[in-house]
Amino acid sequence: MNYVNIISIFREFLISFYRLFSFIAIIVTFFYIISLSRAVRKFVYKQKHTGFEKVGMILFFGFLGIFASEFGFKIAGGVANIRDCIAIFAGIFGGPIVGIGTGLIAGLYRMTGIWWEGFAGNLGYWTAIGCGLATIGAGFIGAWMSKYQKFNLKDINSRQLWKIAGITAFWQIIHLQFIVPLVAPLYTDKTFWQAFGLASETVLLPMVLINGFSILLLSFIIRDTIIKREAEIAERELIEAEIKESEQRERA
Repeated sequence: MNYVNIISIFREFLISFYRLFSFIAIIVTFFYIISLSRAVRKFVYKQKHTGFEKVGMILFFGFLGIFASEFGFKIAGGVANIRDCIAIFAGIFGGPIVGIGTGLIAGLYRMTGIWWEGFAGNLGYWTAIGCGLATIGAGFIGAWMSKYQKFNLKDINSRQLWKIAGITAFWQIIHLQFIVPLVAPLYTDKTFWQAFGLASETVLLPMVLINGFSILLLSFIIRDTIIKREAEIAERELIEAEIKESEQRERA
């Protein structure tokens, strides 16, 4: 590998990292803005959600997964984004059904890249099936974390947060170094090692870092929302206690 190739790869890495970081900045800002709503804080703080609310969450996170596909960016014929992070986060936040539903919606949409390029022209062909399967798998990972690892964003600790980020980052390695290279030869002219090399030289490192970082940020936002809601409840209970105490004094 000569210096020209090294510089080219490094340039591609910087471009992909910058664009992915810009995308997650938009998503995180959106989440933070809606978290300022009292209604959203009440919804996030609920211990259990109805079936109708879970369907709403599946559609919401599924749409975000589709949005991530549409507004990812092409690099060497593939598309880099944070779709897997969204599916995993949905499972941890909403529970197994939400995670699996989100993964299916976002993953199946990603697979349509074998027929068309998407509304924004950013669906990659040779990675379509592999990436779609990886996103479906990400939804099951989020479900597994919620059901069997008992990760709950309402009472999660720092160690669990880093574990979630680590698992999310590791899944990107499985996604790009095993699933995509194994599936691509089944319907494209790329060999396993060609697909492996393209993924490792271009999007692997940015995808690992950004997806792991993204789920950390989203989890911190939810924790902050829960803390604010707990403060609101504590303040309301204090006011109610003071009112009750004042009424008792007046009766005495």
